[in-house]
Amino acid sequence: MMKRSVRLLGCNVVSSLAMALLLLLTAFHASKGTAQAISDKGSPAWSLANPWGPSTLVLPQGGTPIVVRSSGEAVGELQIPGVMYKPASAAKGAVVIVSGGNGWGDGREGHYARSFSSAGYAVLVIDSNKARGVISTLLDNGSISVFDELQDAYAAGRALVEAGHRPDRIAIMGAGRGGTIALMAADKSFGEGPGGRRFALAMAITPSCVLRPRAPQPGARVFIGLAEKDSLNGLVGCQDWAKDFAGAAGKIATKIYPGTASGFDGEASVLRMVHDPRIENLSNCTVAVEPGGRLALDGKTFTHSEFAALVAQMKKSCMTHGAFGYTNLTQKANLTLDLIDYLDSNFAP
Repeated sequence: MMKRSVRLLGCNVVSSLAMALLLLLTAFHASKGTAQAISDKGSPAWSLANPWGPSTLVLPQGGTPIVVRSSGEAVGELQIPGVMYKPASAAKGAVVIVSGGNGWGDGREGHYARSFSSAGYAVLVIDSNKARGVISTLLDNGSISVFDELQDAYAAGRALVEAGHRPDRIAIMGAGRGGTIALMAADKSFGEGPGGRRFALAMAITPSCVLRPRAPQPGARVFIGLAEKDSLNGLVGCQDWAKDFAGAAGKIATKIYPGTASGFDGEASVLRMVHDPRIENLSNCTVAVEPGGRLALDGKTFTHSEFAALVAQMKKSCMTHGAFGYTNLTQKANLTLDLIDYLDSNFAP
């Protein structure tokens, strides 16, 4: 069972008074107005205030910039930007990799990094987009392969081990597409890192659970945080994913956060519901992952290197467009506390 004591968020202690104020502020902002539409013309989604990714390309603050060497399909070695955070309190001898699934931003990835650091964890945030010249995958899921992003995560893990961190005390987490990468890293069906390296924990927030292993092969303990009204990734797919994972003897915990929509842990400036009709929505898609790793959809199979072709097939058969979302500050705080509790319960000295 998760503890619920006072925790550190960012660089400040969240007191009961501060939490009460947060509740009042959230209620106030949530009551103002109705859903705002983002036009399908004009500025691209990532240049507007939205909960699904960074509204500005500001790297997470408070850490030290580093570079992680990785490799991707047909591009050779890449230098993946990273930001490393040291534990800001008594070190617990564990480290968290935060995968920026749609680029990175200070309001989400920076928030998690500072929160975990304040709780005693080392943190490494990585951005798979910048090295590949992609600002966002929201409008084109095929612009970066999730398998390349998974290799970036393994490369980050390798760098941490080489720096002296214990392999059995490394966790990976992410939100949105970053959450999808975390789930993939938890199941051997998607392959393993160099030397069979895996992570001890995987924490996925509102992930897409489109890629569904037929025979899950659990390789890490998993926590999944879900939005009650997630119009982008939905609930059913991830609930089925969790059931299959548990049925294969995987250790998994899931939690649905009431009153939340897609991107509820996003930028603090987006406190009213917005709708973007351009975002690629895969919630109606289910791709079977065969035991050998091939991906099956509509009677066709695809290798990991054919991810762009798989997305093209989804566009023909099951992809829709548009999603509603907003940031819920109260539930973002609750989620952060839950994640720290999960780390503490699994990385106890």
